[in-house]
Amino acid sequence: MLELKQTQKLVPVLTQQLQQAIKLLQLSQPELIEAIEQEIKENPLLEVNEETTEETPLDTADDNDETAEWLERYSASEEHTEREEKQYPDYENLIKKTYNLRDYIRWQIGLSDFDVNEKIIAEWILENINDNGYLAYPIEELSKTSNIPFESLERVLNKIQKLEPAGVGARDLKECILIQYELRGEKDPAFEHVVDSYFELFQNGNLKDIARKAGYPLETIKAVFEKIKSFDPKPGRNYGDEYTSYIIPDVYVVKEKDEFEVFLNDDEIPSLRMGRYYIDLYRDKKVNGSTRKYIKDKIKQAGWFIKSIQQRQRTLLLVSKSLARFQEEFLEQGIRFLKPLNLKDIAQDVGVHESTVSRVTTNKYISTPQGLYEMKFFFPAGIPKNEGDTLSSNVVMDLISEVVSREDRKHPMTDDEIVSILQEKHGIHIARRTVVKYREILHVGSSRARKISD
Repeated sequence: MLELKQTQKLVPVLTQQLQQAIKLLQLSQPELIEAIEQEIKENPLLEVNEETTEETPLDTADDNDETAEWLERYSASEEHTEREEKQYPDYENLIKKTYNLRDYIRWQIGLSDFDVNEKIIAEWILENINDNGYLAYPIEELSKTSNIPFESLERVLNKIQKLEPAGVGARDLKECILIQYELRGEKDPAFEHVVDSYFELFQNGNLKDIARKAGYPLETIKAVFEKIKSFDPKPGRNYGDEYTSYIIPDVYVVKEKDEFEVFLNDDEIPSLRMGRYYIDLYRDKKVNGSTRKYIKDKIKQAGWFIKSIQQRQRTLLLVSKSLARFQEEFLEQGIRFLKPLNLKDIAQDVGVHESTVSRVTTNKYISTPQGLYEMKFFFPAGIPKNEGDTLSSNVVMDLISEVVSREDRKHPMTDDEIVSILQEKHGIHIARRTVVKYREILHVGSSRARKISD
């Protein structure tokens, strides 16, 4: 017997404004600038606040509290505050990097949510992606040669296929097209059905035959064919030659006298305000109700956008300052002094949720006296020592690199010997498989591969 029951549940709902704020947290500086430019195009009330202008303060007595707040805080009548002049480090030598297709994908992997094991698996996949961007060998074959489970390779390949250039990592032309289609975010049931079931028939060019078999009008099949031609059949071809890309730091840490100063690289980020023309139009009692409602909605939208950017900047600065405090020894003396750190440590220090720290450190770079690093670099795992202390995994990898660099290349050390040296000289407890994993991350070959013949 069917029975209807009514229950109450507390379900978190993300408002559009909150979704926007979360999205802005994750953007790098260039992406943020692009988002601001797009918002200016879509909201006529927003404009760049370039100069100080003396204007009469707005009368907000007739507005509701929220609208009045937006108008008072972000309108053109607000006093302009000059940005503090900062002496940025000369980062020309720090941020220039040369890429080919595989390097470009590696760079994206470093900015994405690939864990250490996934990065190792990704290397096997990248070495088997050809210059056109396709996976050159079947996953089954890669699994046999690498001893990596098929399911793990498949999972990591799916993550690589979400990176740029769109379509990279496809196993054939059909998959390449479908990947690009999915990344566009389109929803076209006819396209999906026809490409998935009848793609091979397009090679014969018989659109009428496809229409008959698929059960769609010929015009629909022609539209599908035109859309197929809009995708790139060789997504990797534009990355065949090496090219130079510049990584722009989001944050700077510089040594001033006896302490470290932390500041945002925000000079290129436009300062926004609401344009006076539309504010005056909103105030005009002769303007009809629909126009006033439209402007009021845009006022709220602009206010939320500006507030979200300001919140992003405040959070990024607070998190960066917290990182600098936790990792001050690293800033002073280098990678050997990098401490194990997790998101919870920073979240508690700053007073935000761990997910906020994760988002605000995504796709961000920080320039330090020790070099330019992705912000995620400052959250290494801990490796136990004899004394009960812990070292960061980055430090352990650096020690492994040093041990290998000093070895006799005619008689290179085995992984077991590296384990013994770390234990005896540095008091570090580490398993042989961990040494193997760190070697692979460092692109250090096995003892057999490192050996030089007489």
